[in-house]
Amino acid sequence: MTSQTKIKEEKGRTAFDPQMGELLWAKSEEHDLEELLDEEDRIDGYESDADSEHPDHETDSEQSESERDSDPHDIGDSSNCYIGKDAVTIWYAHAPRQNVHTPKKNCITHLPGVKTVARNAQTPIDCWKLFFPDSMVEKICLYTNQYLKMLGPSYARTRDCRETDLAEIHAVLGLLYMAGIKKAQHLNIKELWATDGTAPECFRATMSLQRFQLLLRALRFDDLQDRDSRKAVDNLAAIRVIFEEFNSHCKNNYEVGEYSTIDEMFEPFRGRCVFRQYIPNRPSKYGIKMYALVDSCTLYTSNLEIYAGRQPDGPYNVNNTASEVVMRIAEPILNTGRNITLDNYFTSIPLASELLEKKTTIVGTLRKNKKEIPVRFIETNRRDLHSSLFGFTKTSVLVSYKVKHNKNVLVLSTLHKDHKIDTETGDLLLPEVITFYNLTKGAVDMVDRMKGLYSVARVSCRWPLTIFFGMMNIGGINSQIIFKANTNEIIERKIFLKNLSLALIKAHLISRSSIQNIATRDRQAMKRIAGLQNEEEDGNETIKTHAEGFCAYCPRRKNKKTKKICGKCKIPICPLHTVYKCTKC
Repeated sequence: MTSQTKIKEEKGRTAFDPQMGELLWAKSEEHDLEELLDEEDRIDGYESDADSEHPDHETDSEQSESERDSDPHDIGDSSNCYIGKDAVTIWYAHAPRQNVHTPKKNCITHLPGVKTVARNAQTPIDCWKLFFPDSMVEKICLYTNQYLKMLGPSYARTRDCRETDLAEIHAVLGLLYMAGIKKAQHLNIKELWATDGTAPECFRATMSLQRFQLLLRALRFDDLQDRDSRKAVDNLAAIRVIFEEFNSHCKNNYEVGEYSTIDEMFEPFRGRCVFRQYIPNRPSKYGIKMYALVDSCTLYTSNLEIYAGRQPDGPYNVNNTASEVVMRIAEPILNTGRNITLDNYFTSIPLASELLEKKTTIVGTLRKNKKEIPVRFIETNRRDLHSSLFGFTKTSVLVSYKVKHNKNVLVLSTLHKDHKIDTETGDLLLPEVITFYNLTKGAVDMVDRMKGLYSVARVSCRWPLTIFFGMMNIGGINSQIIFKANTNEIIERKIFLKNLSLALIKAHLISRSSIQNIATRDRQAMKRIAGLQNEEEDGNETIKTHAEGFCAYCPRRKNKKTKKICGKCKIPICPLHTVYKCTKC
């Protein structure tokens, strides 16, 4: 079974239903080809507020004839081999003899799927707490209370800025997920608490608008007392601890499959931030960039790294070149026999050799300015349309495919070892290397789309909060993947997030429903939303004595007073609207 057939079957099993608002993996080869061309023509001009350590990330793997430079060392006319522009690298025209056994670098040593620590999670809230355990949320609660104490003197009443607890922080996160389900990212938050009947009642039942805004304002992710000392050596000091813990859980809960993708995620943000990026061809031009390792089939995000610009001298001052980023992001899957798909910002021939030493293969587009590429592979004037040119070494294959009259695309692979053409592509005559790349390249972009579909993000001027919103979105996606693997239950993502949201706010709803000075109807709404079934009241619907009040069912003009209340819903009720039952019935 070829790698293309295998990954198509895997994606067929993990595809989302389009009726559920998700994106299917299935794409026509023509569409893949257009995306490949778009990738070649696109120039992502990154401009950071801080000095960047690396050049622009442009997916330019195509080049017109007028742009290429000739090289006197090229001997591409040879029928046996091609010499790279560095006059050192040799590419042979014929594939080396194939070994019938699976290469050691492709032997999977760690089985993919849910790891032991996460196999007992059977409900949405249990799966979510694998990534946001109570210990993490308690830290957020502690740091938030520190800030609330600072805000306290500015309020006339102490109760208006009281400290929060674990259940209330969970309720805030649950309401954020609920707002994402309603696609209210750019909706005025006051509309979610409207009293004219147009707003979902769960928001008003869970907490007041003022309380929600205060907690969202006060939400903090690090100790304010020593932040200044940590900022001296780390640009990410305001969220480093929480982010690293979340990232650790992502790596420890799930083992990615045979094929993975490394690419960039983007969190829109226009506030002040020293490592904010400017990308003109993005819908949101300003934002925070994160590198991600994602399973190409299940879309599980396994490893993340925030691009923090040029860090101060210290433990977080790391090399941000493309090859070093790939080695750090790929660390969880090195020496496990897996393959990584990359775009041409990351792909290089020295990186491919370095990863092979770690028993990891790559497939990726290649920029034409690499010195190891023969000039013959860049030329297009002596080649037919949709023709392919192959070059082989002992460990890799280089493909030059002519896409248009004066454009071609270069793909490097250490996974493939032959020059097979995918017959399913018809007249396009795409090599299997390019077909494989088209099937696996979009995993990170797909996760970015899914994040945006039901995003919890609110407009904010605080970059740590923006990053935390991204963590919540990724946690919601990863939670559903583990839920599906553990239960074999396939449910719509919107329903999964809804159940998760209700589970998060339930504890706070139960606590709030016991407050007596809240209106009876509001307490009833809280119990209804929480799905509260009070066992001690289910079998006891007798009338209980209470202070005198007006019957809830009699017209007010009758002035019908009663001292009885319903034993279940607690509303005043007169004998005319009472049905008596014995304790046995």
